Amino acid sequence: MIVECLVEANPDFTLKPGLAESWERINNTHWRFHLRKGVKFHDGSEMKAEDVKWSIERALKDPTIKSLTKIKSAILVDDYTIDFITEEPYAAFPATLEYSKLAIVSPNSKMYENGVIIKPIGTGPFKFVKWDTATETLYLERFDEYWKTKPKLEELIIKAIPDPASRAVAVEKGEVDFTCDVPYGDVDRLSKEKGLKVEVHSTARVYQLTFGSLKDTPYEDVRVRKAISYAIDRKAIAEKALHGCAEPAYGVILPTLWWANKNIVGYEYDPEKARELLKEARWVDSDGDGIVEKDGKEFSVTLYTYPQRPGLKPMAEAIQAYLNDIGIKVEVRVMDWSAIKKYMGKEDMKLSAYHLAMVPDPDYYLRKTYHSNGLYNSWGYSNSEMNKLLEDGLKNF
Repeated sequence: MIVECLVEANPDFTLKPGLAESWERINNTHWRFHLRKGVKFHDGSEMKAEDVKWSIERALKDPTIKSLTKIKSAILVDDYTIDFITEEPYAAFPATLEYSKLAIVSPNSKMYENGVIIKPIGTGPFKFVKWDTATETLYLERFDEYWKTKPKLEELIIKAIPDPASRAVAVEKGEVDFTCDVPYGDVDRLSKEKGLKVEVHSTARVYQLTFGSLKDTPYEDVRVRKAISYAIDRKAIAEKALHGCAEPAYGVILPTLWWANKNIVGYEYDPEKARELLKEARWVDSDGDGIVEKDGKEFSVTLYTYPQRPGLKPMAEAIQAYLNDIGIKVEVRVMDWSAIKKYMGKEDMKLSAYHLAMVPDPDYYLRKTYHSNGLYNSWGYSNSEMNKLLEDGLKNF
């Protein structure tokens, strides 16, 4: 709303020009971006290459952003042309510039002495008015000199409502005009309310079960991981626990993304196969209490998740029932995301919602999740063949 990026994405996540009207690759580590002329910041000044350079270099002070973009240097060519040199060949580079933290902000933005921006000046359709820290409410007004189509709305007020049920109540009572991610069980009821319009869309997000660690845990045995996968009825969860507001995943990538492999078969629901695999891995119910054991130790874990996304808690409870059915005792704990790391043990599980396309390129999610050194790979998955494929993909222009 306030700031925009050099590169944007279409609904199918293919790239399109943003504040940069075009770009080209000079060589494997050298990219040239041509900026739009006449784009104005909210203070009336024209956006030029020196502003873009300042904004990008400011973002690169964050090590995670520098790692994401692999930018070695930014070079001014003229007022409307800027070059980027990457540390190594990086085919996904243009896509990284669509990442929200690389949006272009004016050097005239109001900042604290440490560089934290408290009043951003961008090029977007709405101007920053104020941020109320007490109520977590953002106030915006229309920018009449916006370079694309001027918005019809004169102002926007955006309120933070973390609880899904509270979001549903707020839109139902007319306290807000638009919201998203209400409890899925409320969708059918809300769609019948007079004056409310409800839409259900697929998002580029996968709900994924991960482990505290693969090393020295039951999950080190691939048969156990396969058993867990066979034990879960994804179709039933999507249709019943999530009230038809989801689709069963047969791979980690949403099928509609342009880089998805649409031929993946995935794991079907097969609890008998799951029990066989556990037995092969020497997890058996020797005392008849319904819980499998190995070397005198019960297979008993805690499944952690967090409350902000309405699908997580009902999914966790359904997974709990499916795993209990094959002899794995599961306790569900719902707590704030930041607290899970403190309590989660290496034999526990976590159910999370991962965004697949914060950068519209397969590298963003796959390398973070499945490379041995990936940021999301906290459970220690390591596969030399996978590492090579991910690394080779970066050089595949």
